Parts: sequence; C-alpha cells; structure tokens
Amino acid sequence: MGILIVDDSPDERLLLHHILKNAGYRDLVTVSSARDAFTQLDLDHAGNNALSLDLILMDIKMPDLDGVEACRRIKAVPALTQIPIIVVTARSQKDFLQAAFDAGAEDYIRKPVESVELLARVKSAFKLKQESEARKSWEEEVTKTINDLDRTVTDMEALQQLIPVCPTCRKSHPSQISEAALNEYARSHPRMKFQSLTCSTCTT
Repeated sequence: MGILIVDDSPDERLLLHHILKNAGYRDLVTVSSARDAFTQLDLDHAGNNALSLDLILMDIKMPDLDGVEACRRIKAVPALTQIPIIVVTARSQKDFLQAAFDAGAEDYIRKPVESVELLARVKSAFKLKQESEARKSWEEEVTKTINDLDRTVTDMEALQQLIPVCPTCRKSHPSQISEAALNEYARSHPRMKFQSLTCSTCTT
C-alpha cells in the first residue's frame, strides 16, 4: 500500500516513516514540500503518470504552499480524488480544521504524532478507500447491466415493429413482413442470435 508523506520537517518525516515501516508498511515515499508532492502526483499532466498511492499524510504548516491549499489542488484533479488525505497538524482551531476538510482532507492527526493514533487513522483510511472502490465497482457493474437491458429492450421493440399483427385476432402475418426492413435489421444487429439457415445464394 503506497503512502506519500509530505512534511517540511526532516524529523517529522523520519518519525512518520519509522512508525509506518515498523508497522509493516513498506511502500513509503517522503517529500519536503507540497510542490514535491505535486511532482509525485503528476499534477501538471492531470495525474496521468502519478505515483500509485493509497494514502497521503499532509503536513499543514509548510513554507511556500500550505497543506490546505495542497489538498484543494490535489482533490481538484479527477484522477486523484479517490486518494484519501490525512492532514498532520499542531493546530487545533476548529475553523482551521474545517478549512482542511472543506479542501478535501478526510481526517487529521495532531502533532506530536503518537504511533497508536497514527496507525489507527491510517488503517481506517485504507478501509474506507477499499469500501469506496468496491462501491464504485458495484455501481459501474449495475450501470453496465442497466445499459445492456436498455439496449435489449430497444432491440426487441424494433423487432416487434417489423412483425405485422392483426389488432383484432392478434395473429401474425409473416407474408406481410417487409423483407428489406428485416434484412436491414439483421445487418445492423450482428450480435443478435437468429435461427441459422444458409440460403441457396450463400451455398454456391
């Protein structure tokens, strides 16, 4: 599981890396600024070549560009919106934390960081991400099934229009079927399963 640690303090980066590595997390990348994080996430190219990540630990108070603005820019990229961001901060003002959440952060950890809290928050973030991905996959499958059913219904309705039926006795009259319309329907629906009958023209 890939984790990106963003903090301008070498000591904080080392601490977070140490705690996570000892807990069994091996795919760890550390950077010292938001702009370095943007490089790892390939923000200049809409995240097309972004580092494969499952979580970002984002320090709030950093020079040049703070963590709140960094969260906002990352979450503005569609390819990166599913990556959870946990902000790491020594500040506890509610309005400040609300700004981080409004920018797209999912959770926060207070400094000085304690290993128990860090690992619990990381585990929770991973679980939520997995649930979100499973839900998205299910929604895509449901959408595909609905679209397939809609196409099937449309095909059936089109075929029904080709078969003349008496409105009184409800009997069909095959002799009145438009051969040209039926041939066009068969040509435009190559994946439909029709009764196989090789005509005399094709056998010669």
